[in-house]
Amino acid sequence: MERTSSSEKHSSAKINKIYFLLPIFLAILISLIYSQSVLLAQPYSEGSTFIFEGYSAVFIALNIFAITIVSAISLFIFLRILKKRREVALRILVAAFIIGGMLSTLLFGKHLFILLNLESPLFLLVVAFVAYVGTYFAYLAFVEALSDRARNMLFVVCSGTLGAFLGVLLPTLAVVGIALFLSGADLILIHRSTVEKIVGEAEYERLIMKLSFSNKGWAIGIGDLTCYSMVVSSSSLSYGVFVGGLSLLLILVGSFLSLALAVRLVRVPGLPIAVMLGVLPSLVMLLFF
Repeated sequence: MERTSSSEKHSSAKINKIYFLLPIFLAILISLIYSQSVLLAQPYSEGSTFIFEGYSAVFIALNIFAITIVSAISLFIFLRILKKRREVALRILVAAFIIGGMLSTLLFGKHLFILLNLESPLFLLVVAFVAYVGTYFAYLAFVEALSDRARNMLFVVCSGTLGAFLGVLLPTLAVVGIALFLSGADLILIHRSTVEKIVGEAEYERLIMKLSFSNKGWAIGIGDLTCYSMVVSSSSLSYGVFVGGLSLLLILVGSFLSLALAVRLVRVPGLPIAVMLGVLPSLVMLLFF
C-alpha cells in the first residue's frame, strides 16, 4: 500500500479509516463465504476440496516446487515484457487477473448448485454466462474502457474469489508458507525499490494505481487483497468459521497498523504485518491442536 503524490503534497489530510479498510474487509468476506459454501457442500460431494488430498508428501512437494518454478519463470517473463512494453504488460496482467477471478467463481457456483440440488445441465448455462462476463470485463480492462469505480469493484470481487480459490485448493501449511514467502518478497521489493529501478520512478506511481484498488490518495495492491483472502479462506475451511473470522480480524488490525506506517513513510509493504497476524490462528491450530 502507498500514499500517492497527491496526498504527499497535503500531508495534513487524513484518510477515512473505514473507507480504507472497507475493500480489504469485502474481499476477505467474499473469500470467507466462498470457503464456507465449499465446506457446507462437502458432505454432498464425492470429490475432495483439496487438490493434493490423498497423495504422498513427495508428490505434494514436487507439485508445489513445480508451481513455484512456473510462477517464478512467469514473473521473470512478465518483468522482461514490463521493461520493454510496460503498457501492454500491464493490460495483459489486469485482464488475466479479472479472468482468473471470474473463473474462480465457478467453483463457488458448483458447490452452490450442489447445496441447492439443481440439475447439472443448468450449471453449464452459469459457466457460459460467467465466461462471457469475465471475457467482456477483461476486454474492457485491456482497452482501458473501465471506469475507476468499476475497476475497483472488479478488483475487490476478483481478489476475493481468486484468493479463496487458492486457499481452498492448497493445504493449510502450503498457504501459510506461500503467504509468508510473499510477505518477505514484498518487503524486499519495497525496501530495495526493485520495481522503480525497472520502470523508473516517474512511471512507478502510475503503475501502482493501475494494479491497485485506489482513490485519489491511497492504493491497496490486488496482490495484497488476494493474499489476505487466501489466508482467511484456508483457515476458515480447515478450522471453521470462528478461526477464519479471527484471521479476518487480525488482518484488518495489521492493515490498520500498515496504514499508520504509510502515513509516516509514504510507501509501506502491505503484506508483512497483516499476513503475520493473519496466519497466527492457523499456525496455532497446526502446532497445538
